[in-house]
Formats: sequence, C-alpha cells, structure tokens
Amino acid sequence: MTTYVYYPRGLATGGPEALHQLVDSLRRQGREAFLVPIPGTTATPRAERYEHYDAPEANGVVDARGNEVIVPETQALLLRGLRRARGYVWWLSIDYAPRFVIERDATSLLPIERGRNQRAPLLQVRAAKRFLRGLTSGEDRVLARSGHLAQSHYAWSHVFAHLGRAGSILSDYTPLSSSAVTAEGRIPRIAYNPAKSRAIMTEFSRRWPGIELLPLQNMTRDQVDDALRTSLVYLDLGAHPGKDRFPREAAAMGSVVLVANRGAAANGVDVPLPHEHKVEVRPDIVQNAKRAYDRVLADPAAAFEAQASYRARIPHERAVFDDEVAAIFIHGIEGSDGAQPAR
Repeated sequence: MTTYVYYPRGLATGGPEALHQLVDSLRRQGREAFLVPIPGTTATPRAERYEHYDAPEANGVVDARGNEVIVPETQALLLRGLRRARGYVWWLSIDYAPRFVIERDATSLLPIERGRNQRAPLLQVRAAKRFLRGLTSGEDRVLARSGHLAQSHYAWSHVFAHLGRAGSILSDYTPLSSSAVTAEGRIPRIAYNPAKSRAIMTEFSRRWPGIELLPLQNMTRDQVDDALRTSLVYLDLGAHPGKDRFPREAAAMGSVVLVANRGAAANGVDVPLPHEHKVEVRPDIVQNAKRAYDRVLADPAAAFEAQASYRARIPHERAVFDDEVAAIFIHGIEGSDGAQPAR
C-alpha cells in the first residue's frame, strides 16, 4: 500500500507544508508515501524550507487497489482518472476552493474587501459557470465518490452542509519548539499579516495613525519570529478559510492573538480563544478591532493569561496530527469532526 500526495512544487505556504507533513507522518509511522508534483509545477525547484521533512517525490501515482491518492481542494480533478486507488480531497483553505469560492465572495467578505468580480451581477454569472463546470468536467462525480479530509472543523462542517459528506479531520501542526514566553517588556504595537487583511488594516492605519503597526512581510523567518516575540498583539482580521497557522505561531511566541470572528476563527474548536479576543465583523470591524486592542493594552498580563490554554495546545499539535493520520490511513477510521477534547 502506497499513499501519493499531490502538491504544488516549490510553493512555500501553509497548505504545501501540510502536504509535506502528511507524507512525513505516514513514513514515520511505517507507511510508504510520496509527494507528487502537480502538473505544471514539475520544473520548479523544491522549497528549501521543507527539506527537514521526510517527504520524497514519486514521478507519478500508481492507480492500484490498496493505494491512496490525496489532492488539495484546488486539484480535485486530478482524481478523475482513478479506477482502483482510493482518492481523497483535502480541504485545506476551503473558502478558496473552486467549489466554494463564490460563497466566500458573496457572504464572507466585507464590502471593503470586495472587488468588481466579487459583486453582483458577476457573482450570478460565476455561479452559473461553476454549475456547468461541475457537470461537464466531472467534478461533481469526483467529489461524490472521493473521501474527504478537512484541515479544520469549519471545513468539515462546510463539506457536510454543501456536499452531504461526512469527512475526517486531518489538521496540521505548527513546527515550533516550545519556549517560555511572557507578556512583560513587549512593544505596544500590532503585528499583522497583510496578505490576509490588507484593505482592512489600511483603513485601521488611516483612522488611528498613532498606533504602531508592523506588517509581517519581506522578512526572514528569524525576523518574523523576533517581531512576534516582541509585539504585544498579533491581529488577524482575515476571512480565516482554514485553521490558519500564523495565529498559532504568534501565540507560541507570546503575542496576544486577536482574530476576526468569521470563518474557522468563529468556532471554539479550531480557534479556542476567549470571546473578547474575537473581533466582531459588524457593524464596523475596524472600530471593533480598535476596542479589542484597547482592552489588551489596558491589562496586557490579564489578556496574556487568558490565552494560556490556547498556547498550551500548540506543542501537542504534531502528536494530535500523527494520531489523525494513523486513524485514517492505518486503522481505516474515518468520520471524526474534530470536536473531541484537546490532548
């Protein structure tokens, strides 16, 4: 039995790292597993930052009984030709999946985040094209016969609600070593990832120019870590299409994490932060974020302590992930929604 995992060769983001982690976990647990470059990426050099994972490549998949083929949600059609192997779709950032991106654009994004293509009537045109694509491409049939893996409880619920399929939680883990952190001596500033909430943070900066903002961009890994070790707050007002890794990294470095109360961050399974650290998106997400920051600034030690249980989960993520991998691919136990108590 061999497991093949398609991945975008050379891309260094959270999703590709999770794909590396899966192959590495399978191999550590005695299963033969390989990455397979997604067509069109084979000429791209592999990402050096993932060399520490035991995740060798295969030239292609072997469509044989007993084998498994896993694809990220953007590549479901790669399973179309399978006849004998078991196919799985892994919903990593479900809001960006071709199947569900229209729902994200229509309901999850705020007016400040929307472009022309994300407003009516183009949304209706895109919905009609997606319907036809599902029929003509065979995507509907692929999703109906494949297994489903969900990186977050949010994704699990979305797949069940829209496809009627009970998938299996297969998360990921934050590859950080635990270290002692405190709230003391931190710079009263807000670190943030502009790739997740650029338009909102631009408006935040316009309204409150006196608050120091630190965009985590054009930095080395060490520089990002240092920024999170010294900043009081990490603010993520993005749409949270999955259980994002940056908030967990920030928490592990000791920043107080504030997130928009939407997507995967809206439930307490994926992002178990105190309610006061989840920023309501309406009526004004920018004003609400400022109020949440002011509460942290008023008592940093209390805010830091309130996230102790969230930080305590992070060093155990790899063990939890290995258990999920073993349950699904070694013991054949599927269907967990991720709502079990944390380790």
